[in-house]
Amino acid sequence: MLLGLGAVVLAFALGFVAVGKPDMGLAALAALALVVAVLLRPVIGGLILVGAVPILSGMAPGVPVAHLRISELLIGVVGATVLISARRSDAVPWSSFEWLLLAYGAAWAIFGTVDAITLDQHLSITLWGTVFGQLQFFVIYRAVRTSLRTPSERRTAVAVLLVAATPVALLAVLQQLHVGPVVRFLTTVTGGLSGPTTVGAATRATGPFDNWAVLAGYLLPLLLVLCALTMSGQIGRHRRAAWIIGVVALTGFLLTEELSAILLLCIGTIVLAVQYGLGRRVLRFAGAAVVVGALVAAPFLATRLDQEFSSNAGSGRHAGVPQTLAYRWNVWTTQYVPAIEARPLGGYGAELPASIQWRYPESQYIAYLMEGGFPLLVLFGGLGLAMFKRSRDAARSKDPFDQALGRALAVTVVAMLVMNLIWPFLSNAGLPQVLWCLLAIAVPRPGHRGAVAAPSVAPATLVPAGGV
Repeated sequence: MLLGLGAVVLAFALGFVAVGKPDMGLAALAALALVVAVLLRPVIGGLILVGAVPILSGMAPGVPVAHLRISELLIGVVGATVLISARRSDAVPWSSFEWLLLAYGAAWAIFGTVDAITLDQHLSITLWGTVFGQLQFFVIYRAVRTSLRTPSERRTAVAVLLVAATPVALLAVLQQLHVGPVVRFLTTVTGGLSGPTTVGAATRATGPFDNWAVLAGYLLPLLLVLCALTMSGQIGRHRRAAWIIGVVALTGFLLTEELSAILLLCIGTIVLAVQYGLGRRVLRFAGAAVVVGALVAAPFLATRLDQEFSSNAGSGRHAGVPQTLAYRWNVWTTQYVPAIEARPLGGYGAELPASIQWRYPESQYIAYLMEGGFPLLVLFGGLGLAMFKRSRDAARSKDPFDQALGRALAVTVVAMLVMNLIWPFLSNAGLPQVLWCLLAIAVPRPGHRGAVAAPSVAPATLVPAGGV
């Protein structure tokens, strides 16, 4: 009776909205259908969060719903539906990790709100979205953990993540080749390139994101997960599909020309090979994949390396120091450090002070100090350690699938902490959405932790029977 009554009221409400704003009416109708589907099958909600949110996180606000970012809208609608409708028997116990993640998002929002009030900032809707944006990662984590509960659902979720990376990387390749209207389409849906640009920056692939670093951050954990699953024998009969996904994703990854991410991927692959005791055999196959990807990306990488390490007369910079690092150091010491010293315990929230000419912090840790001062940086330090510990717990599992995800995640977390030194990967699109989905999937469920497959059973496959 309540559902029927609610349906009648919503039908009239949608009709009223559609008369004045058809696009809003269609969006509301789609949201209603999505809520019904998630209520009937919560696993649908988890797979939508895993498969759609990371690749849509780069779309600009207002595409297609005015003033709203489609990925955050999906998180709000699907995540809230999953968490509110979960039965008590399906509840996921809270741990210190969840509380710390919630405190991290809440602290970001509190500092941003307090700074906006005390500093008399007049924030736009987009900036208010930045203030509360970190809470979305808590919703993703809890909703994925709650909705994807069985081993087969979790394997399917990982398969969806990996398969979804293929069109993303293909878009990056087509973008570089200037095929048809791809460049114009990507510019439209992402709002154009964000962040600083330099000579030759247009040659760096961004895919369906607004920056090449975001694309690199999105693909890095997926490539590491694919490597770990392959080394542990979890691919099974889908080896050919895994190779296609890996080569395409690696090519798109190399076309970003994000040198820090490329270097850390190479190091991470070696670490995983050593952990699995595969040594030269894995490195030989990995080397073949690198050669294939490098052949496609070589012209772009050569230009990038020349830009980074060439030294202009009178610049005062040694040729061995990348020009982007030299410039970042100059910006930090002359603009951001003095601003941080003025407000070390409160930061400035979502709006930078007028004394900052270069509006891009270029470091996640500088961004934390500007957003909420040293308290926010310390809180993230605790969260970073908790992320690594959670990954290591999964890596110690006796289940080979959980173990592979845990090992890949441990490498990813370390790589993320290093890359955050020179770009704010964790407070942008791409990497954090994938990372929190994987962290939620990699946690062994009660009754499955430490489970070992019987010797007579064939190695577990990446996707359930029937394929994706």
